[in-house]
Amino acid sequence: MATANSPRIVLHVGAPKTASTYLQRRLRADPSHLRKHGIYLPVLPVVAEMAGNAKLLATALSRRPSLTFQRAFPQIDVSALDPARLVTELLQDWRPDSESVVLSAENFRPNHARRLHDLLPKTVPCVVVLFVRRQDRWIDSYFNQMVKVNEIHEDISTFVARLCDTDGERLCRPDWFAHYEAWRAAFGNCKIVFYDEAASDVFGAFIAAAGLETIPDLIDIDRAQVSLNVYELAYLLDLKTPIDYSDFLRRRAASEKASRRLRLRETRSLLSDADLARLRNRFEASNHRLMAAFGRPETASPLRLDIRTESGSYCDLHQLYASQSYLSFRKLADAIYARRNWRDRFRSLFKSGARR
Repeated sequence: MATANSPRIVLHVGAPKTASTYLQRRLRADPSHLRKHGIYLPVLPVVAEMAGNAKLLATALSRRPSLTFQRAFPQIDVSALDPARLVTELLQDWRPDSESVVLSAENFRPNHARRLHDLLPKTVPCVVVLFVRRQDRWIDSYFNQMVKVNEIHEDISTFVARLCDTDGERLCRPDWFAHYEAWRAAFGNCKIVFYDEAASDVFGAFIAAAGLETIPDLIDIDRAQVSLNVYELAYLLDLKTPIDYSDFLRRRAASEKASRRLRLRETRSLLSDADLARLRNRFEASNHRLMAAFGRPETASPLRLDIRTESGSYCDLHQLYASQSYLSFRKLADAIYARRNWRDRFRSLFKSGARR
């Protein structure tokens, strides 16, 4: 059993869209300062620009890299990656007698737990930290992110159905009790942080759950707002597919510029009553079991799904597409895109002529 701040392995296993990138970047902001306080954060040079320091390990365990990973690291042959070798490389400079090591990747999945347990050394305790978030809010954010990076192109109802009905690794399935049970069974423990309760201090919540002492004078970073507003999201969902990724990025940039010009910032959920009902039918029992595992009353559950008491905050996409405000936004975004495309073609022709 680990005592306060005794050496340990800390596995931060996500979930995605619970401030994982903020946690990872803050840990990376001043690693030498962390190490002075007994916390080691190893980084593999080949993927040093990634926020999570163990994402390559999680990808190797899955053998199914995300499209975003493939675009960022086309030179990496995931099929050739050896998880055992990656663990050795991550831990080779760790001093297990005097410091804790943190491995963070929000793309770890429940079926990785047992294999990862077998790969890690047993000389020190291992603490697993999992952040969870009520599924309706979480899916809004996850769907937004997947559309933003062009990982998916589908309506939110289809996305909800996939997350409810499949067990794939590429997308995270928000059955938090299943996540908890898999990691607890493999490692003997799994610390849960409820994002909706800890959102004002996710870093402090992570440090406390990991059993680490507070690090004085640690550099903080801004928690950037990365979500698309509802107009940008609708615009990208309305694009004809297939679409070249570079063209998709130009479309996204045009929509963001149009938003700034029109001062549009509103983010709204696209979930329908049917989507919310599907989420409740699929995940409420799992949420009850998780609350019971921690002896928490269901009446005060941070995972209690929305019962549509504030329906005005939700957006009907068909009504949005028909609105004058969206039509004006789309016209401006299309015009910005067309001008940028014209400039790009002109520059390309100019460079081609100059080479001749």
